[in-house]
Amino acid sequence: MSILERLLLLVVLIVSVIAGVFILAHVPSSSKFIAVDKNPIKEVINIDLPDISSPFNDVISRLSMIPFSKRERKMVAVVIENHEDARPHHRGLDSALLIQEHMVEGFISRFVALYDLRTLPDLIGPVRSLRPYFIDSVIPLSNVFLHAGGSPDAILRVEGDPNLTSINGLYLDDRAKKDPEYFRLPGIPAPHDLFTGKETVGEMIPLDSSPFAWPPYKTGGASSASGASSIRINFFNQDHNVTFEFKRSSGDYKRINGGTISPTKPRNIIILEMPIKGEGEYGRLDIDAVGKGPVMLFRSGRFYHGKWVRSNLNKWFEFEGLNGEPMVFAQGQAWMMMVPDLGRVSWE
Repeated sequence: MSILERLLLLVVLIVSVIAGVFILAHVPSSSKFIAVDKNPIKEVINIDLPDISSPFNDVISRLSMIPFSKRERKMVAVVIENHEDARPHHRGLDSALLIQEHMVEGFISRFVALYDLRTLPDLIGPVRSLRPYFIDSVIPLSNVFLHAGGSPDAILRVEGDPNLTSINGLYLDDRAKKDPEYFRLPGIPAPHDLFTGKETVGEMIPLDSSPFAWPPYKTGGASSASGASSIRINFFNQDHNVTFEFKRSSGDYKRINGGTISPTKPRNIIILEMPIKGEGEYGRLDIDAVGKGPVMLFRSGRFYHGKWVRSNLNKWFEFEGLNGEPMVFAQGQAWMMMVPDLGRVSWE
């Protein structure tokens, strides 16, 4: 072995040792959450959770959800609250492959987070109620819904369709089970304290649920386009307005909602114009998730304009650029927002 080869080998060994020391120094310690449900039917449960503030844990979670190639995945949809009092308690969003943000009554938003069943986190929430257009916007990616109650038409929909699986946290209050599927975290005011996760709900998810090829859109390198490092969505209320800030060093976006920084770091922001058809009882919205309309895609610090098309509920959304070609997404998490008017969106 020549002197040069020996020097190169020595450099490789030194780098490997330094990397190993760094990883061991940042392995997160476990912290204990004792989740106590206020319903006396349920029992106290213990859940071991990683330290969510660890930078090493953040890197691992992002790597695990990068879809390097299309493959079959069994997906689970969880309805997550986005009331301003719930935002500091968001858990599990960083592990989602796709997060949909829908408008609800009061013209605030609510999330539907999609997870690969194999990597479902142990803590997800706060869990909230279901709406029919949540179901329409998610299928056929997932036919399994984790939620806590819902509007009357949403409940009729999931209970009346044999192809849909509903795991309703409110109905489970009446079941005497050894291990509750949903649990409440102490110190968080109700109704923002209801959570779920793989350890408690995993066994209830049917193993024969339909798989779906992931990702459901084309991925690849970014083509030339106008720059957009900051995106703003106007909800006409400073407590609910949303800003996405592109971080060039990591290629993802920081989401700020009413002053609260989200725990997730999406690499794609896709915003669909989806008009509100009307309002029903208690101001519940009527939104059609089938049709077509304009769409904006932000990725890699760039902006692309196009249209979304969806012919029926058996097909998912198609996103096309102005040239008619499929929009190309970055690999990694996608944040999908539905707004009644793209005039709410500005960028620079």
